[in-house]
Parts: sequence; structure tokens; C-alpha cells
Amino acid sequence: MVVKDCIRNKWYGNYRSENNSISMEKIQNRILIIQALCIGLAMLFTSCQPGQKSTALHTGSNHLVNETSPYLLQHAHNPVDWYPWNDEVLKMVKEKRKLMIISIGYSSCHWCHVMERESFSDTAVSNFMNRHFVSIKVDREERPDVDQVYMNACQIANANGMCGWPLNVLAMSDGRPFWVGTYLTRDQWMGLLKEFVDLYHEDPNELEKMANNIHNHLAVDYSRFATSQDTQFSQKTYKDRINQMFSQLDLVYGGKKANIKFPLPSLHRTLFDNQVVFNDLMAQKYLPNYLDKLMYGGINDALDGGFARYSTDPFWRVPHFEKMLYDNAQLISLYSQAYQVSGQNRYREVVERTVDFVNRNLSNPSGYFYCSLDADSDGEEGKFYVFTQSEINNAIKDPSHRELFTLAYNITSTGNWEKGLNVLYRTTTDDQLASKLKLPVEYIKSNLQKAAEELLQYRSIRKKPGLDDKMLTAWNALMIRALADASAALQRPEYLKQAITAASFMRKNILKQDHSLFRTFKDSKASVNGFLEDYALTIDAWIRLYELTFDESYLQEANQMCQYVINNFSSSDKLFFYFNSSQDNQLITRSVDFEDQVIPSANSVMADVLHRLGLYFYNSSYVNRSKGMVINVMEHFISRNPEYYNNWLRIYGSFLRPPYEVAIVGPKASELRDEWVKRCTPQCILLGGTSEGSLELLKDKLQGDRTVIYVCRNKVCKLPVTEVSKAYSLLN
Repeated sequence: MVVKDCIRNKWYGNYRSENNSISMEKIQNRILIIQALCIGLAMLFTSCQPGQKSTALHTGSNHLVNETSPYLLQHAHNPVDWYPWNDEVLKMVKEKRKLMIISIGYSSCHWCHVMERESFSDTAVSNFMNRHFVSIKVDREERPDVDQVYMNACQIANANGMCGWPLNVLAMSDGRPFWVGTYLTRDQWMGLLKEFVDLYHEDPNELEKMANNIHNHLAVDYSRFATSQDTQFSQKTYKDRINQMFSQLDLVYGGKKANIKFPLPSLHRTLFDNQVVFNDLMAQKYLPNYLDKLMYGGINDALDGGFARYSTDPFWRVPHFEKMLYDNAQLISLYSQAYQVSGQNRYREVVERTVDFVNRNLSNPSGYFYCSLDADSDGEEGKFYVFTQSEINNAIKDPSHRELFTLAYNITSTGNWEKGLNVLYRTTTDDQLASKLKLPVEYIKSNLQKAAEELLQYRSIRKKPGLDDKMLTAWNALMIRALADASAALQRPEYLKQAITAASFMRKNILKQDHSLFRTFKDSKASVNGFLEDYALTIDAWIRLYELTFDESYLQEANQMCQYVINNFSSSDKLFFYFNSSQDNQLITRSVDFEDQVIPSANSVMADVLHRLGLYFYNSSYVNRSKGMVINVMEHFISRNPEYYNNWLRIYGSFLRPPYEVAIVGPKASELRDEWVKRCTPQCILLGGTSEGSLELLKDKLQGDRTVIYVCRNKVCKLPVTEVSKAYSLLN
């Protein structure tokens, strides 16, 4: 105790000598110091009192037991007295004036499971938490608004950038955080809690100061970003930012230069659009290499299809094994685009395998899609997916097939990963392997497929990873868009039919009469009001469905949802959009997202759909708002890190070279439309039908029994043609 007092008094002495208006650098340093002290103290206490740790089983339940979220239910029988995030609980905490623990994660999160086993199932830890805190569990997928606020707080408070999930927050009774971090061991966690509880009892004003400083930096005035009066789009600016983005990419293995790699489909969609619209030779060289490395890496399941969330190495070989709907949906769209551009069958195969994976593993009979598959099974990360060499030998009966598979997938007796285990990844293509072995490539393909089927059968008897079977609106919208894109590229009408079925489910169960959306659906019940990403991505999916069906109801609904967003999400500057609706109870701050990460930011998607809907409906206010959003992001953010604003850069390109409006009208409009969408034309919006419909651009376009294609720009159309090939030639 004397040691502890001495250390804490030293830290306090520095703290008290400063002015109340402390900088964030000092706050960050202070938090790092106290975290280091807590870790050291926890180790000291453990070594001095070896009998303290208790992991007795707890058979009761807490306040999460009636929730529907799979993540919350994973914690429903912890001895921690967890509460769900809701207004009643937050009111109760305020009335009791107790400190809060807010722990945020998701069901397929590996380190969430580890902390649940080590800390939240421990009776000594839970007793301490229950005595001194009100503890709240949050599913970040159900409440991305809560996650976003506290993740921003984490990035503000941690100079070392150590933020992730589980995201653990220590907060005042009103929700203002004074410490935010990620996974800690059991002893680190206990040391941290004890340190802050002692501080709270001795001088709560110190925590108030820390909470106030973090909160002040969270409360951003977004109107200061809406300052640019420039409305000009510069080819040089665009090209400079593209080149700057390339400088951050690994030109050998693809993806961002990093030891841990995420697929980043949004960034690579921007590069594809740049290649197609601006004939970028750098993208033309880079993209096939990236796509091949990704599809042959261990991040892509060689047996069942589907991509894992990220790779733990720079070579895409060893994945973090959880599989998310949002990754697979966007990669279906990306590889569909690759197939359109290149015609390479290997990309077609990736699309088909990934759609099949989603349908087998993440599809509900009602037509919607589940969230994710866990990384863990039997408490071990990746156990379902990896093999010893003896297991592979037992599973693959034919010696020649076994030998070929072992060579192709880098199998060794000592393991290519850890503990004698092998991850299935390729370092040679089928063609390269055929050349090396002097065998026909069809022989290689056929026998590798037979071996994979036998190994998949062997794997199927293992305990499967956990399934998060809730439906999220934004991620389902991505999957609807993916199926539509795959249908267009591969000419697979059954994919479009599946997309329409999923959209029909959303129309019936998620879309409300006032054009608002629910966020989630589980156990036959929709819940949680939608957030900006739900609206933006649904609008985007509906526009795509219109292009592939010419059913104007999708376009009309997209426009109605857009109006709802403008009325209920607009920020104070009337330019950008808040992440949550004005109809919701507000958090400690109201955030605006700008950065394009694995999923593009909701604001950048809104800028995109405003631009396109403005063209469809002749709505100049939509177009001007989109233009203003893009210009201001380019001025205030993108010059530093364009890779984090990649979707904004793509939209900037669409203003630099405005889209063509391609109208197909007449009795055979559907046939010509289906032929048109085989090709990748990101520089176009598509409209039409057998009648003129209600869109202004289609008026007076019908020509009797002829089916014609008009290629227009800025409402000015070239002479109509009757063949798709001739219409393509009109795109400069």
C-alpha cells in the first residue's frame, strides 16, 4: 500500500500543479502513465498474493438474459451484473451517481471472447465490478453510434493508437469517459479498476477533469469544415491524390503497407473506377496482382469460399478467421467489377464461390442475411479451419491428389502456421503449378477440386464456429448490391432474383411507412432505429436495383429515404450528416463520420447517392449538396491521408468527369439493358423501360416499336442508336 501511495502521489503531484485547462497531449500521457502503473501494480499484487484469482463457475444470469443480440447473450451468464444499453439503465446510473463500465464488442470478436473468459467470468473481478460500477454491455453492430463515440474517445485519449475490440470504457455517471482502451489481461484489468476506484474516492474532481477534457475534444463543431467556396474540380488535384494513395500501397502483395492487412474493397473500387474512367495504367498493373494475392491467400477459404476479416501477416496467408457479411458482400462486388474489366474466369469463380459461401452459411430462408461467423470454435481461434499434415493425409484418399494438394497449399509436417498446424494458402497459380509439374492445367484444377471436396467433408464433422444470426440493414444492403453486381457481370439472373427477394424482405419488415428504417431484425422482430449508414447503403442498393430492373418504385423509395435523411440527419451546417437521427435520444456527443475504412463512410455514400439521385430527378439541390460535401472534404481532410478518404476521391472523380445518363427505352429495353451491364461503366447512370415512366429524362424518348439507346450528359443527348456496341462507342 505504501508503494502504491507513493506512485500515485507522484502522479497526482504532477497533475495538480497544472492549470485546469490541460492539453490532450498531457491527458494522453497521463492515461498512458496510469495504465502502465496499473499493469505493473497488478503484476506486483499477483506475485504477492498468488491465491487471489478465482474462476469459479457462475450458474446465474444477469440483465442481458432477455436480449436478442448473440453478443449480449454470450455474456448473459457472466457473474458480472451486466445491463444492456438503454434509456432506463442510463437514467438509473445517473440517479445512483455511480461510475460506469461500458464494454463494447461483437459476437465474432476473438479478443472479446478471451476477455470474457479471463475477466468477466472471474468471480473476484466480477464482484469488484459489481460493487463499484454499473456495467453495460454493447453490441457494436446493433449500436454503431455508441461504438463510434467511444472509439473516437479512445483515439483521442490514446496517443499510441491502441484501440480495438473489446472497447472498454470507464465513464462518469453521465457517460463521459475518463479512460478508454481495449483488451487487458485479468490482472491488468483489476489493477486499472482498483486504481481508478481509489482515485474516485480520494478526489473525484480529478476524474471530472479527465472526463471533461476528453469530452471537450469529442464535441467537434462540424460547421467549421463547411467553409470552402471553391466549386472547381481539378484534374491535377485528383491525380496527385491518387498517386499519393498509391504510395501507401504494397505493390508486391497488394493492400496497404502494413503487417496486418485488411482487404479494403472501397479503396480498390476507387482504383478500378480510376482505371476505367481515366485509363490509369498504374491501377491496371496493380489491381490484378492485388486480386490474385488476395484470392490465393489463406484469407480466402480454399474449401468453402468466403473471405476472413483480415490477414495477420503482410502476405494474406494467415487470417484472423472471423468472416463478416460486409467484407464478403463488398468483395463480391469488387471481383464482379474485375471480371467485367478483364474477362478472367478466375475472378468469375471467386464471385460464384463467395456467393455460394454466403448462401450456405449466412443466409436466412426468409431472404435476408446474417452478420458473421466466429473466429473461434471450442475456445480456440481458427481451430475449424486449420489441419495437421496427418489430418490431410487421412482425409484425402488418393495419393496423387494428396501429393498435389500438399504441394499446392504449402502443407508441411511441422505446419506452416503454429503448433504443427497448416493454413491453406497458395503461392502458385494453377497455371504455374501445371508448368512446374509439366501437367495439363485442367488436370491440376480437377484433382485439386477433388482433394478439396474430400477435405471439406472431413472438416464438416468438426464443431462449427458460432453464427451471429441477427440481420443488419446496412450489411444486407451491401449484400443486395453485391448480388445485383454479380448478376450483371456474370449474367446470372438468379442472383438478381435473390437480391429482389432480400429487398422485398426489407421493404416488408425494415422500411417503415414514414420512409424511416430499422437497424436490426432478430427473432421475428425489427428493432433499433436506423443510422446514417443504414439509409445511405440502402439507397445505394435501391438505385442499383432500379438500374437492373427499371422498376421505378426502387428509385422513388430511394428518393423518399433521402428526403428523410435530409430532414432528420442533417448537421448544423446543413451540408454533412450526423450518424444518428434527430428522432433518437442523443449520446454525449453527436458524431459525423468522414473516414472511409473497410466500409466507406456513411457521409461519402450519401454524397454519392445525392449526386446520382440529383441526376435522375433533376434535383440541383441534391447535386449541389453532394458537390459541397466533396469539395470540403478534399480541402480539409484528404490531402493528408487520401487512402482514408478513398470513396470521397472516387466521387470527386465523378464530378471531374460527369456521368453519362444512358437511357434505354422500347419493347426490348430489358434485353439491351442486360447486354449493357455486362461491361463495367462506372461513368454512367442507367435508366429506361418499355414505357417512358415518370423520369424527366425519358420524356419523348419512345420511338414506336423500336428499342433505342440514348447516351446523354447534362441532359443533352446524342442521336439514339439501336445497338449496345454503338452506344458504348459514344462514351468518350
